[in-house]
Amino acid sequence: MKKTIVLLLGIIVISNGIWSYIYFSSVDKSSNIEVQVHTLNGKGEMWDITDYKIIISANSILRGHGNLTYKGDPTDIENSTYYKLEFKEINPFGEYETVYANEASSKGGPVSILINLNDTGSIKSEYSYDELKKDRQNYQSTTLTITWNDNEGELHSEAINLSIDNDMTI
Repeated sequence: MKKTIVLLLGIIVISNGIWSYIYFSSVDKSSNIEVQVHTLNGKGEMWDITDYKIIISANSILRGHGNLTYKGDPTDIENSTYYKLEFKEINPFGEYETVYANEASSKGGPVSILINLNDTGSIKSEYSYDELKKDRQNYQSTTLTITWNDNEGELHSEAINLSIDNDMTI
């Protein structure tokens, strides 16, 4: 009787092992979620940007959360009534396209551009058309164009090339 119980338990253990092996070896290997994080920085004549992030997950992408630094005299723009941040990348066809923009304007008061420098804002979305065709080189081509007016209302613009400073894949 003991031999029969041991034999049946052995068969159950072996069959469970075989079924487990078959099940786990047939699971889609692409279901392993991989997240890529690119941190970009750039220096311009009047502005610097640090820690701009591009975070790519299995089904969405986040861009933003960079920090801006104004290199001029802060009193020159403390009463600014307009600024626009426009981030562009080269698409898979070799053309620049806007991937994120942030704009603020005001009538009768400042937009507080100096207060908003610690975070450029961000955008998170599902993949757009041809997003999955992009690679590290496309993200390496990111540019920021910042347009602002000074206290006298004179419009200024500067384009800054960003470069990947740090990569991480999780």
